[in-house]
Amino acid sequence: MAEKQACNLFFLRHQFTSGSPDNGQLSAEARAHVSRQARLKSVRPRHIKFISYFPDTMQHRTDSSLTTEPNENHKKECRVSAIAKNGRGCVGAATSGRIASCAVKSVGWDPFDSFAVSKPKWNEQFMLHYAFATTLPPFGESESDRRNFAQSWMWRTMECPATFHAQVLGASTHYVISCPTSHLRNRIITTGLQCKVQAITSLRSLIAEFSEAISESILLAIFVLAIHESFDLSDRPEPHPLSPLATYRDYHIYGRMIFGNEHINALYYLIQRKGGISNIDQHAFGYVLPIFDLVHCARVEAAPRFPCPRQLKSILQEGQWTPDMEANEMLTTLREGLPPSPNAWWPACLERKIINILQVMMEITTALDHYCRGGPGAPTSLDVLANNCDWVSHTLLSTPSYLKPSDQSGLGRQSSLDITTTLHEICRLCALLYLDMVILPSPSHTGIKLRNSTRLLRLIEAMQRGEHIKDPCVRGFLTWATVLGAIAARFTQLQVPYSDHIERISWDTSWDTLYPRLKRYLWFRPVCDSPALRIWFEGGSRDVSLYA
Repeated sequence: MAEKQACNLFFLRHQFTSGSPDNGQLSAEARAHVSRQARLKSVRPRHIKFISYFPDTMQHRTDSSLTTEPNENHKKECRVSAIAKNGRGCVGAATSGRIASCAVKSVGWDPFDSFAVSKPKWNEQFMLHYAFATTLPPFGESESDRRNFAQSWMWRTMECPATFHAQVLGASTHYVISCPTSHLRNRIITTGLQCKVQAITSLRSLIAEFSEAISESILLAIFVLAIHESFDLSDRPEPHPLSPLATYRDYHIYGRMIFGNEHINALYYLIQRKGGISNIDQHAFGYVLPIFDLVHCARVEAAPRFPCPRQLKSILQEGQWTPDMEANEMLTTLREGLPPSPNAWWPACLERKIINILQVMMEITTALDHYCRGGPGAPTSLDVLANNCDWVSHTLLSTPSYLKPSDQSGLGRQSSLDITTTLHEICRLCALLYLDMVILPSPSHTGIKLRNSTRLLRLIEAMQRGEHIKDPCVRGFLTWATVLGAIAARFTQLQVPYSDHIERISWDTSWDTLYPRLKRYLWFRPVCDSPALRIWFEGGSRDVSLYA
């Protein structure tokens, strides 16, 4: 009887008994099953749940006629999966649907030889399992989204050799960055480089063969190659603690990857030829391409090239978050520095266009703080914040500078300064810094913090030269901007200039007086408190331990 509903696919590890014959071949029954599945494959729904199953009594073979390499590395792989899982920080709730770690055997993980590359090497199988167990699960905001995403990528790995090799490259890069002390590191780096060459070679032949119609499997291979051009393993100190959103989508890992401009240009061009992002497979690309666009454009300081796929929604009105007393107090405090609506009065440092952006960032900050604290009414998952995080990232990155290029280049020589325009630009730069620290986080390797804190410092110094800070509201705003810039500039050449400004501010202001003022603006305590406290007391030459 035909089965209309999707079924689970179990990859079984055969438990061998002493004396049982094994020549590495499938039995007659298994071969018959493969034949039946091949005939039905074209009409069977592609809704498959990938599960690794292990009998409790499973023991590895010791037959000397077969390689023991996978068995020897089983414990290493389990440790790798545990390290990767523990390294995800605040996304533990999202790991429940991940594929369990498994030992890769010759006919174990892909018993039907279904990948586009026949008989992949053990290293390649190891990396593919790592990809589907570790690197893909963060993408999606529900179990069904994550499952559809992983399945779509799995099918394309089965269809196209270039996609297969690109997947191995991507997984190896992720592995090397997230597991820097692994015994397999050098071996995995070599595997990744070999697969990169094979992926590019395969792509060239496929594109030459199908020049008129590029398949989405080829597009996926180009997408993976664009992200994983190279990687930066340099040991750089981070200026502040990681935001929970950094580990939510592995921004802290992808931020150390170097993107390939040639593949990026090809990716944008091919998507445009297909009629835009809405005309390609949404399961495979609909979630990750807009995120890639945001991350790439934040690096190169450009407006996103894809339209925003998100519609702004208040998580308060959606019922996904019920603020407790502390969260309500935080919202009230933030509204003192950031007006509640564009129709209300706002300080000179705020401009109509950015009011809505700051309000959304304020709500995200408060909900994120409640999520970290936990308790009644807290968001149950960071998935609740994803929609508005993407919307505010896209909107802010699309907001152009308030200064003309000529104004920026001649900032130090200007005798007259447009105070209002300069304050608006300071506000935009602070919002970009905060975005990079908390909402769309990236490590210091990207250079985003250094770029924006450099421009912010020049504007703050220009304001001080003109003595335009007599207004208490403007003075409080500039103090917050200076502290935020000083946090972003830690461990860079700008640390000393920012410390000089902090020292001047601290002459007539105590930390106990300053801290409540900082919280009136965008301020996420788990990220900002610790570095700000240290910067303040280093600048004022006071004992930070008294306040820690």
